[in-house]
Amino acid sequence: MDASAVEIREGRAAVELILDELGLRAFVFTLEPKEGGWELHLDCSTEEGWQSIALPADIGALRASLGDPGTRERLREDWRARLRACRTGGSA
Repeated sequence: MDASAVEIREGRAAVELILDELGLRAFVFTLEPKEGGWELHLDCSTEEGWQSIALPADIGALRASLGDPGTRERLREDWRARLRACRTGGSA
């Protein structure tokens, strides 16, 4: 799948915004176009060390979320359960 520079840039900006809003303390991620869709690979700190997570990513929804708080909220809530082990700003 060919991805444009704009898709990648806006997708990454949206992911960063959502992860910041979730309050993740320490993380690194990649957002990659794959056959059949996009994928978010996230490594985040947990109480036990680090955890790796792969999530399907809807690039259209990610890009839309930059200007639509409702879309961003839906994505944030979809990811919250998958990322619950990740340390947040409120974690000890």
